[in-house]
Amino acid sequence: MLKILLDLKDGERVTFILDMQKGLLDAISVIVPKANHRFCVRHIEANWAKKNKRGGEMRKMLWWCAWSTYDEDFKDQLKNLGSSSEQAVKDLLWYPPQSWCRAYFDTKCKNNMVDNNFTESFNFWILEARSKSIIKMLEDIRIKVMNMIREHEDEARNWKEDISPLAMRLFKDYKHIAQGCKVIFNGDNGYKVTEGVDRHTVNLLLKKCTCRTWDLYEIPCPHAIKALIH
Repeated sequence: MLKILLDLKDGERVTFILDMQKGLLDAISVIVPKANHRFCVRHIEANWAKKNKRGGEMRKMLWWCAWSTYDEDFKDQLKNLGSSSEQAVKDLLWYPPQSWCRAYFDTKCKNNMVDNNFTESFNFWILEARSKSIIKMLEDIRIKVMNMIREHEDEARNWKEDISPLAMRLFKDYKHIAQGCKVIFNGDNGYKVTEGVDRHTVNLLLKKCTCRTWDLYEIPCPHAIKALIH
């Protein structure tokens, strides 16, 4: 039904964030075979923490692993975690990184989410409506969503830029980081950019950087910004 209503076709350019329900994953693979899927890191964290009870510091390391946008950084974060507990790394890698780490996400879906908090927030938002009969529930949800869309449209009309304030804040943060980078032009559209001990290659024509952030968000990363203003 969802496939028909949203015209998902074979699922290309569609990404599902799951709570690792095996039955749901199997169904998605059959109904929309080209769809990508991610596992919610909060659910991974909850299961992983049952075996690794060393407090918040190791949990932070888990999240840094999930937030890594390229392979080398992911491996570095795993090493940091391994310095505290090698078993914690083994337990974490039981979950395929391709499904929960940004470094391996498909870049057709321009979204960097590693959890499904927005779904849980929506469920809480419609909590009162969910207690009603099906017809009344759907009507209440429809009205709430309509009002929300109208409010967001009003907000968008007051934007001072052509892009959203959230995207602009992220761009400004990246621009600030770019000030600490060093750049070398290597011909055509290519640049070598150094950020601390990390080195990246930027191709302005292809709008790509080896950190993959530009691909993931479609907002120029600090390395791309440094190249653009070079």
